[in-house]
Amino acid sequence: MKKIFFCLIAFYSTVTFAQTITNCRNPAGYAYYNHSGVTSKKESGFQDDKITGGITSFVRLQDGKFDINIVDIRKQIISFTQDGGRVALLRSGKNDATFLHFYPGMVIELYSIWIESDGKTKFSIIQSKGGDNMPIHKSSVLVGDCDSINFDLLKN
Repeated sequence: MKKIFFCLIAFYSTVTFAQTITNCRNPAGYAYYNHSGVTSKKESGFQDDKITGGITSFVRLQDGKFDINIVDIRKQIISFTQDGGRVALLRSGKNDATFLHFYPGMVIELYSIWIESDGKTKFSIIQSKGGDNMPIHKSSVLVGDCDSINFDLLKN
């Protein structure tokens, strides 16, 4: 119980001084699971992949840096930077942007947010998970929907 309380307080302190760029949800797509670690030969290969009920929030912190917060399948809030990951804005245009998220030696992810020609807002996740500390090795591409995107928060 103490751990949950501490996590909520830590998340609250981060979000209190953060500005939301956009909130996104329910990405779906495909993943390739390597036949390694705990993944059997039968379980390896291409599979449908999705994060049902998951929420991804892109935020600009008070110091001008960026973070990505998620609510995962267990309904736990995770700040990538507070969890030891690194987040960087790689590029930003008028209607799109891409962030890099990585945990050295384990996870590399590209998160892109954009406005389509018809005005719909979307995001994608391109993931590569592996390394000695990851029990499941996979590569995936997922796409989901977003709320409105505040691209002004990406400017210096």
